[in-house]
Amino acid sequence: MGFKYIGKDVQYRPDVLERVTGEAIFIDDIKLPGMLHAQILHPKYAHAKILSIDTLEAEKMPGVYKVITGKGWEKHYGDCIKDMMPMTVDKVRHIGDAVAAVVADTEKRARDAIKKIRVEYEPLPVYTDAMEAIKENAHLIHEHSDEYFHVSPLYEPIPKTNIAVRYRIKKGDAVKGFKEADVVVEREFNFPLMSSAAIEVHGAIALFRMDNTIEIWTSNVGSFAVREEVAHLFDLPISDVRVHVPYIGGCFGYKSDPSLGPLIAYIASFVPGHPIKLRVSRQEDFTSTFLGRGIRTKMKIGAKKDGTFTAMEAKLYLSTGAYADTGSNVLIVATQSAGGVYEFPNADVTGYSVYTNTPPVGALRAYGHPEIQFALERLVDIIARELNMAPADVRKKNFLSVGKSNVVGEKMKKSDGNLYKCIDNVERAIFPKEKPKEDENYYYGRGIAGLIKSPKAPTFAAKGCHIKFNVDGSVSVNMAGADVGQGLFILVRQITAEALKLPLEKVRVYNEIDTQFSPWEWQTVGSMFTFQGGNAIIKAANKAIEMLKKNAALVLHRDVSVLEYDGNYVYDRSYPDVKVPVSKICRGYIMKDGTTIGDVVQVSSDFRLPGAQNPDPETGMGRTGVSYTMGVQGCELRIEKKTGKVIIDNFATSIDIGRVINPANARGQVVGGVVMGIGETLMEEIKFDKNGKLVNANLLQYKLPTIYDMPGKQTIEFVETHDEIGPFGARGIGEHPMVGVAPAILNAIYDAIGYDFYEIPLTPDKIKAVIDGDMEVR
Repeated sequence: MGFKYIGKDVQYRPDVLERVTGEAIFIDDIKLPGMLHAQILHPKYAHAKILSIDTLEAEKMPGVYKVITGKGWEKHYGDCIKDMMPMTVDKVRHIGDAVAAVVADTEKRARDAIKKIRVEYEPLPVYTDAMEAIKENAHLIHEHSDEYFHVSPLYEPIPKTNIAVRYRIKKGDAVKGFKEADVVVEREFNFPLMSSAAIEVHGAIALFRMDNTIEIWTSNVGSFAVREEVAHLFDLPISDVRVHVPYIGGCFGYKSDPSLGPLIAYIASFVPGHPIKLRVSRQEDFTSTFLGRGIRTKMKIGAKKDGTFTAMEAKLYLSTGAYADTGSNVLIVATQSAGGVYEFPNADVTGYSVYTNTPPVGALRAYGHPEIQFALERLVDIIARELNMAPADVRKKNFLSVGKSNVVGEKMKKSDGNLYKCIDNVERAIFPKEKPKEDENYYYGRGIAGLIKSPKAPTFAAKGCHIKFNVDGSVSVNMAGADVGQGLFILVRQITAEALKLPLEKVRVYNEIDTQFSPWEWQTVGSMFTFQGGNAIIKAANKAIEMLKKNAALVLHRDVSVLEYDGNYVYDRSYPDVKVPVSKICRGYIMKDGTTIGDVVQVSSDFRLPGAQNPDPETGMGRTGVSYTMGVQGCELRIEKKTGKVIIDNFATSIDIGRVINPANARGQVVGGVVMGIGETLMEEIKFDKNGKLVNANLLQYKLPTIYDMPGKQTIEFVETHDEIGPFGARGIGEHPMVGVAPAILNAIYDAIGYDFYEIPLTPDKIKAVIDGDMEVR
């Protein structure tokens, strides 16, 4: 099938001029009449009882309108586990909790007044790691976690412990599988807490109107989720809450969970009639929103002499933070992904989401997949050495392919992709010749890793699309997807133009997200927009074409079944000269006597993952993924002997993403995802002291990759196995390039210096210590 726009490097993005000229409106740019400013008091302890709060001095400060605490508030919120409150009442559970707020006429005055609030605390034991918090006599962070609302049995806690969720997968008989193995390897791995650290910090505005309706402006990619949580908090009809999303300066996950929305709405309820603006500092962006990762994995794999895997066992421990609603979903997804790109006939995987006195874990690009596949892909390399086989050969022996089943029992289809082509592409890029020999300055190494991710979402999650034909034959498209820099709206434009057979210049995409007028969608997350949103566009386009044909049938006196549409006209396929212009029938056809026949062509549609289901609560088996994107990554690097610095000369990525809608856009996702993965592997880590204080909550001490850390070369090759569900056969790719980065680099580091690392980040000092013989080989 030939395409006019699909598969083309369409470069024009409708939002680009506004962004580069400074015309784009972000939260920080919004100024409303009568607007006041809020600032938050955070606790000096990560875990403590609140004995008293004295706000008298703060109330006397100039410009202060209101000082607010959580006193008297009882209602919790959360999507799957309602364990959060807008403002803490009698206990603080992490250093970013909101203890009190000040509303004043300027941000500075609010900040000054915050310092005058006096709080008396009774400190409690602090746990910054899941392994500490699950000990038998650990103090309970939530004393009554079993009394919270839990959306399903999958999210039930273990009462009287800090385990918020225990989730288990049982496939086959793991005990029997290990008995059949000739080789068994077991290791423990750690993927530390990290931050999305977008260039724009969190911000929100709320206006509690005198008629008891609420209007919110937020830098959040889940506008409808924010609306529902706020409506729940105040027992309002959802239609009484209106949420706007302006331009967003990056997300990478942590702006997908309703963090500031409930808090700013709660604050605004005390000062009705005034818009209240809350802009967090960079430090607060680290401490009081959401972190990511933080999974420790104990994994064991058994294999026969020929490399065939017989069994896998894993235990995952997520330091989920002070609240588990969001982190528990990360834990469940990670557990469901424990088998990666391989078939394990027998598997026993248990995940624990554990309350800790750290900021809550939420989404971070790739959502649970890098953590578990880091452990798996490192262990696959180790078992290959035990079997004296090439790492690529062990992988090929066990790859998921047609008819094989993943760890949750889903059988793979041809349309799920071709891993063999992917690994061939990476081998050609990374292993075309002999590895350079160690020299005076460098060690050299090469490594590979597989990757897999599906568009995970609740079974009800959908994306909607409005299409309206205008009288000149152009179309206006409205979707509620949040463009956070991924070039979402050029994809909308391409898919719409292709589906409606229109030139690109006749398609205008409107990205003003307003829950009163935008089509409903769950969240812009999970690498789902192209997959779900693209199908919603095609469904809406097909509806519009059918309406045009029905209108044309009235004008041409033909049956709809004989009519065709080509973007400009609707015509009789047997008599092409019998036609009517689209511009004449898109709002009905005006007859000579002035009467109008037909309908206005404006349509809505939506799309959700077909056949997605909740897993079996006992075994974890079920159709949880629906469609998968798989691939392989490889790394060629050298290690500087003098410093331990890792220099990546070539990083190769080959992913089967089905039909590539926009190659330039897809390549951009890979380039950015790989660099972000390099940052996680070599430098990024959230650090706490023994009291639960985050000690590197700034961009000086929390290291992020710069242009100097990019690979010397990135080799990118896409495989295009047609997806039977995706739009024009496409699959998602937004998060996938991060998944295999860490294990590919660590496998290459072993190849260079013969040392197995089991946790990241691998800073130069850690590697130098090994080179100098200062660390024992594990």
